[in-house]
Amino acid sequence: MFRKKLFPVLCVAISGVLASCASQELSLFNNSASSVTQTSAVLASPFVLTNSTNLSLPYLVKGSTLKRLTLDLSIDKSYANISVYAGDKLVVDNLNVPTKGQHKINVLIDFEAIGDTTLRFVRRSADITLNAIQFEDITDVTLPRFANRSKEANFETEISYKYGGPSIGDVDNDGDYDFVLNNHNHVPTQLVTQNDDHTLDIERLFGWSLDFHGSSVGDYDADGDLDIMVAQGGANGTNPTSYILLRNDNQKFVKVSAEAGILTPARGRSPRWVDFDLDGDLDLALFNAKTPNYDGPRQLFYKNNGDSTFTAQRVEGAEYADGERVLVTDFNNDGIDDLVAFSPVSLWQGNGDFTFTDVTKARLPASLIGKVGFNAVTDVDVNNDGLLDIYLAGGRTHYLLSRKSIDFNPQTKRLDIRDDGEKGATAVTFDADGAVKLSEMELTYRQYNDGFAIFLGKDKTRKIVKAKGFQPNQLPEEMKTAPIEMDITPAQAQGWPTERNVNGLYIGHIGNGQWQAEWVRDRNIYWTVTFSLTGLNNVDYDWQPNNRNIQDILLVNKGDHFIDGTKEWNLPLGGNNWGVTHADFNNDGWEDLFVYRYGFLKQRIADLLLLNTGEGRFDIVSSHGAFEPTDPGHGDMGQAFDFDNDGRIDMLNGSEEEGPWLLYKNQNTDLGNYALFDVGYSPKANIDPYSAVVSIKTTSGKEYQKRVGSAGEVHSQSLLDIVHFGLGDDSQIESAQIRWRNGEVVKFGALKANALYKSENAKAQ
Repeated sequence: MFRKKLFPVLCVAISGVLASCASQELSLFNNSASSVTQTSAVLASPFVLTNSTNLSLPYLVKGSTLKRLTLDLSIDKSYANISVYAGDKLVVDNLNVPTKGQHKINVLIDFEAIGDTTLRFVRRSADITLNAIQFEDITDVTLPRFANRSKEANFETEISYKYGGPSIGDVDNDGDYDFVLNNHNHVPTQLVTQNDDHTLDIERLFGWSLDFHGSSVGDYDADGDLDIMVAQGGANGTNPTSYILLRNDNQKFVKVSAEAGILTPARGRSPRWVDFDLDGDLDLALFNAKTPNYDGPRQLFYKNNGDSTFTAQRVEGAEYADGERVLVTDFNNDGIDDLVAFSPVSLWQGNGDFTFTDVTKARLPASLIGKVGFNAVTDVDVNNDGLLDIYLAGGRTHYLLSRKSIDFNPQTKRLDIRDDGEKGATAVTFDADGAVKLSEMELTYRQYNDGFAIFLGKDKTRKIVKAKGFQPNQLPEEMKTAPIEMDITPAQAQGWPTERNVNGLYIGHIGNGQWQAEWVRDRNIYWTVTFSLTGLNNVDYDWQPNNRNIQDILLVNKGDHFIDGTKEWNLPLGGNNWGVTHADFNNDGWEDLFVYRYGFLKQRIADLLLLNTGEGRFDIVSSHGAFEPTDPGHGDMGQAFDFDNDGRIDMLNGSEEEGPWLLYKNQNTDLGNYALFDVGYSPKANIDPYSAVVSIKTTSGKEYQKRVGSAGEVHSQSLLDIVHFGLGDDSQIESAQIRWRNGEVVKFGALKANALYKSENAKAQ
């Protein structure tokens, strides 16, 4: 079981005219058995998707309801997106076509039922020429099905800016997972604890809002419960501050940073608990943003003195590593923690004595040396060879998004703009049948207070729209009562002014439904200028738009070096991805990936599930249920984990900017077998679970190995010490063992699948 059988099916459009979906059957025989496979063919003639022309065709779903769709397509612009509907249901959500030229894109679709449907292919951002459409039946594969269970779990959070995902661990020490939620500057860091009935309680760890960033959970004082480290920013380097260490005293969290010796100011981003000297207690690595006009160490390291205090430690090389994000892993499989700093990506091999060897050039492909643009990293054994591979999620940060980013949705007739507020002028032309609506203007404050008005028509009639982004005390009085939205008729905006040199947004109707708009900045006035116009039929411009596609990379571990397996493993093309996490979502024995996509400027799109086939490639799924179509935010970061210890992997996802935190439960009960191992502390030296390795062997001879840590990291670190294994059809485990980082080992004898096993019940060696 859990292997895929492929049966192509034909759908044809001839000379741009829609034809019925047909199929031809061809009997194929081999030496051992006979099978019937349906042939496939390409489109008889290319079909061009435009703003106003979609492709619709009838399709008969038969055989398996789960199919792989492969599209052969091409574009003449720098990027585009394509979606597919089955009837009214969106089954493929905005796959990226990242560059000009010809591409092949494939994705899994679960039609859920046999019978007739209508397929509709829709493009965005640029015209797409469809050259071929092919379907293949996929059998003996089960997809996870997620559902939003936030409300049922009493987990309804505020809208907040996020900061690089949650930290997950058993903070209240009751055998299930709790969360630390990392918001940025409006909602302070929150602790979410799980009750016996799997409902959640939410509390704020601080009574005030600060510039909060990443977090980490770890038992630094070896008292059996998890303490919390939280990073603070440094006001763009103008006011560096120290990290906040919260000691867990029976679920009362006491700020002990100063008395513990955590004093060095920094632009804090990413705290990590790591046992750098292998003495059994947890040391600290604090990775930071670069501070202007400062030549000292960028990254801070602290040695645990064993008495609940720390001493700052200089670490040659690693303390000057670039990047404010870091992954703790063991890429050379020697039982000593290593660091992956990013971006650019650099590899720091731990020596077990608070020193590191820079092995970047020796282990990374040459094409990745010095390359930037990666937002998140996870270590995952994609081929079950016992070596940790590395997945790099690529995308653009907020600041880089604010450089000529433009989205136009012909379905909703909406144009969204996000540009920088630096000196210059940027213009678009568009056509509309009648009035247009201006909305969602945001001006990100940058010490400029002279206003940014709307000027209509040749006469430059001055209007004010209330804009987000100003500090309250800097908001001009006229803007405090101004409308948030403005309807603009052709008569109100008639004509186009010759002079446009005052800071503001100029909008003019130049006749016959044709319009122009230009936003002018006479100096560096804002960090961003953002607005939307609705009611448009088409948009044109003569400047190069921001192509937000950055290719994710899969680095396959070959023992002493990594190779680029991106193309071979069928990673999604392009993308603006802000996070990645991994787990065996369908319990078939192979680790899958979940990639968080930022989406459009003002529209959330589905994240991507990458389902490991076990045959050296991933299948891409966009319709998996871990997505709220009405979510007003963007894909950010989360963690894959078994929320309720039922053997099915769930997810905690953060929705960036204007979205909440969401808990998605895996609803599919028809998955493979599983086993859970609660690692806990070592039996002799009481070593905490970080970096412990769990290994199992099934009676069928399959071997699996997993390391305790996070399921992907940006700015935060999780302690996922209830280790989950998918077992596929295997129902018996021949043997299992847990090895802590100090070398202590416990072993289990024969075990049955579909149960949770605790280290305290194993036999110490």
